[in-house]
Amino acid sequence: MDTTSLYRTAETRLQPRVLIVEDMAPIATAVDAALRAAGMLTDHATTGAEAVERKARFRPDVVLLDLQLPDVNGLDLVERFARDGDCGVIVVTANGDESARVDGLDRGADDYLVKPVPMRELAARIRALYRRLTRLDVRPPAAATQIMLDPAHRCLVGLNGAQTSLSEAEFTALETLLDADGAPVSREWLGRSALKRPLHADDRSVDQLVLKLRRKLSLCGAAERTILSARRQGYVIPDPSLFRVSAPATTAMPDGELETAEETGGR
Repeated sequence: MDTTSLYRTAETRLQPRVLIVEDMAPIATAVDAALRAAGMLTDHATTGAEAVERKARFRPDVVLLDLQLPDVNGLDLVERFARDGDCGVIVVTANGDESARVDGLDRGADDYLVKPVPMRELAARIRALYRRLTRLDVRPPAAATQIMLDPAHRCLVGLNGAQTSLSEAEFTALETLLDADGAPVSREWLGRSALKRPLHADDRSVDQLVLKLRRKLSLCGAAERTILSARRQGYVIPDPSLFRVSAPATTAMPDGELETAEETGGR
């Protein structure tokens, strides 16, 4: 789908979903009111644990994250959300030291703002990040390591020859993503094709399936972001050439000819 036309409307027409992670109630209330007035959809968490839970339920496009949280190191949360790869992260904190900025950005933040931030600027930063993420649809993989897919044994084969078995659902999900040839596949279709059932509201089973598949791919040497989240569209393997499918097994014929195991009917 051509998404460029979606961004020819006024800035206020953009409606990113924003999760505000802030333990100071007056600040959170002011930010929430300002973003809602700017036409955004919001949710709020006061601790790191609550942020993880609400992120899974609310599925934000952007997380506004204060680093000074009562239960976790905010930078660890930045790294976790960046690794998930399904939302943008803007740090909003009182610590304006250069080393803190660099650390936050190196850990995966998309932007770093120092309090107090004018509300109009904050809304503009969110819209800018949302446009950038949505236009790109996905972030490029970090490396190109080719992985062998062995349908006969339903497994992945890494560069060193080590095999990693896949469940039927994992194999079907990977096949479905590869068959899309670089186009996003919706969570709903992955649910129907790989899990053999429709998804219900707040159903995270497809996300858990993709998470397991990502982990198995990483064991084979694939880049961390080989399977990417496509905003509002599902998941995508942007470069299917990273995978190659093993050839069917062959058996020797008495006259020296070869026939595939498929042709023999499994004899």
